[in-house]
Amino acid sequence: MTEGRIRELARDLTPVTPIPRLRSVGAGLLAIWALIVLADWALGGAEPRPLRDAAWSSPSYLAVLAGITLVAFGALSAALASVVPGRAAAARNGLRVTALGFALASSGWILGVAAGAPDHGGEDLASILACGTRAFTLGIVPALLCAGFAVYAALRRASVAAALSLTGGVALGAAVVHASCLSNSPLHQLLAHTLAPAAAVVGLTAPLALLMSRWARRR
Repeated sequence: MTEGRIRELARDLTPVTPIPRLRSVGAGLLAIWALIVLADWALGGAEPRPLRDAAWSSPSYLAVLAGITLVAFGALSAALASVVPGRAAAARNGLRVTALGFALASSGWILGVAAGAPDHGGEDLASILACGTRAFTLGIVPALLCAGFAVYAALRRASVAAALSLTGGVALGAAVVHASCLSNSPLHQLLAHTLAPAAAVVGLTAPLALLMSRWARRR
């Protein structure tokens, strides 16, 4: 009778979804993103500034670039770790790195304003929207792949996973945009580069979270 009961319980159990290693998933996301960037350059997209450009020796410019890069890696790490059981500490560390990245990028803007960095254009709405749109275009695929992994793994809070995925993905795109944009305007770099991930979160978290929740229920 005990053995029969055990067999009945076993039939009722939901199979455990095998979750790949986070490092493998992260490496895959970065590889796909790199291919997207290379394709963008091949199709005529703006390439990084020449190494002799004065921006590469500007503390404010480098602070923004380093900050956006930290946001990308921190948010993606937090998004991936947050849906894997037992990786709560890694998720918290990713959030700390994300916050540090935003603080560093914002400090770059403050340094640029304090130093009286030349504008060189880019403060008009069209230029800001152009850079923001390109950051979104270059980063939306990694963001969606990260969101898809969240659904596949162990989705708990769809809105959090969606927000982190969007932040990390669009920050990847914003880092490329910052490295190639010729505007030295601190205001442009703040609105079009640093805050591009935040704009994506505000505008797209709700619909993406709804889509993820529906997808998770159908699995």
